[in-house]
Amino acid sequence: MTSWLQKQRKADLRELAQAANVENWQDLLKDDLVTSISEHLSNNPSNASNPIFSGFYARGGSPLKRDRGISVPVKDEGGMSVARRRRTITRTSTKEEESSPIPETAPEPSSALATRTPRAVQRLAERVPLPPSPQVIANMISDQELVARNKIKSAWERSGTTEIIEDIQTKASTVVGVETLALVVEFYGLAKEVFPWAYAFQFPAIEAVGTKPFGVWLPDFFLLFTTFFWSPTGLWLGTSLFLPLFFAYFFNFTSQIKTPRTRAAAASVYKYDPLTFNVAKALTAWLVYSRGLRFGGIVSDATVLRVNGAFPGGYGGVLIGSGIGALASIWEAILQKH
Repeated sequence: MTSWLQKQRKADLRELAQAANVENWQDLLKDDLVTSISEHLSNNPSNASNPIFSGFYARGGSPLKRDRGISVPVKDEGGMSVARRRRTITRTSTKEEESSPIPETAPEPSSALATRTPRAVQRLAERVPLPPSPQVIANMISDQELVARNKIKSAWERSGTTEIIEDIQTKASTVVGVETLALVVEFYGLAKEVFPWAYAFQFPAIEAVGTKPFGVWLPDFFLLFTTFFWSPTGLWLGTSLFLPLFFAYFFNFTSQIKTPRTRAAAASVYKYDPLTFNVAKALTAWLVYSRGLRFGGIVSDATVLRVNGAFPGGYGGVLIGSGIGALASIWEAILQKH
């Protein structure tokens, strides 16, 4: 019965469903139409009188027209009757079928893909994941770039690098910052002279890494206990730091400012006059390294020559640093006045 329905086309099934009064047959697929029509016709045998359903009931046989065998009693030689079943021959074809045979359609493949309708294919396509479009990929890349940028920005903020740079800028934008930089340059040149590095040991080669043996040089800390280190270091500290600070403390012209607010600000920031410091430093360097001032024989000529040769540019570099510091102190005083 159901096989006869499956051989029909969908258009024929829709006509059969309409004739059988199947509910909601317009929205059903072919497989659903076959199931609904089969159930409806099986539950309603009265449709067997409709010739349109003859093929359905002819395959399975109408429940009202099934022939049953008739038993006929036959007597045997002993006088007993034996019931013999009457054979009934049923013709499976009619003249109408012989005169106009119904062409049978070729059986459709049992595969699910062969019986799918365009709607089923559309549903299958909806379940298959499609590759993303170029716009989606571009948006994903933009989102990843934004996330990476935010992570880098957060890491930079947590490191405190911005605050450190701003703090260095604030301190370097003062006369004290300029003087400190000049002293660092002088000490760097002097350290190479009074604190040389000595050969310590030989570092062996590492075959796994592929390195060659090399010598290791370290500062000779034993020089800290000799005059080789302290004689030039003491001369530099006296001429570039202690004597200028002495004169800058006693000749502090910033303490004579009449404006109370400016005087309080200058006294709280500078206890030593920066202009006096630079003038005294330049004058002392010129007298010691150029004019032969030895402070009554306390400093030897050899020590003076060592220190003068260690400075970048000689004592002329000290004079240049003092001049820059003096200009910075004058400029700062002008800015404070305005």
